[in-house]
Amino acid sequence: MSKAARLALIGKSGAGKSLAGRYLSVGLGVPHIKTGVICREISRMLFDNEDKRSTQRLDDALTALDPSIFLRAALRPIKIENGFVVDALRFREDLNLARDNGCKIVRILAPDEFRFTRLAERQQVFDRQTDNQHRSETELDDAEVDFDIVNDADLVAFEGKLAEIVARG
Repeated sequence: MSKAARLALIGKSGAGKSLAGRYLSVGLGVPHIKTGVICREISRMLFDNEDKRSTQRLDDALTALDPSIFLRAALRPIKIENGFVVDALRFREDLNLARDNGCKIVRILAPDEFRFTRLAERQQVFDRQTDNQHRSETELDDAEVDFDIVNDADLVAFEGKLAEIVARG
């Protein structure tokens, strides 16, 4: 992977993608790109919150204009050839765009109860019945990936798996 490493993370809300993205970005010396930041900012401006229901409504509306609108916007300020870690692909079009840009795909897996606890700790409103079924949570469930990493609250083991990816660089 080296200095020009390009990684894209997939996984459900609360799985630990942002934590993994920060770790990998620092370890590989490349920018950490956060696609969700843009959506959450718009949600706060329009709805005065960043609840999943609000961000999912934005996903639905804006991805109708451009299926990879958030990923394209997040990548705009960087030089792709210098490498990056993008921490949240949500849709098939994003996955294809990431692969077209030379990304290795890393899936972060976490048990639902762990995810829901993390979301509650972040005070992110997340309805298990409806929000967990939105396409932004399910569309990449069957995606082919280069690495699967389990985050089940054992931070040492989680960081160990991330370190293995960094070491391959």
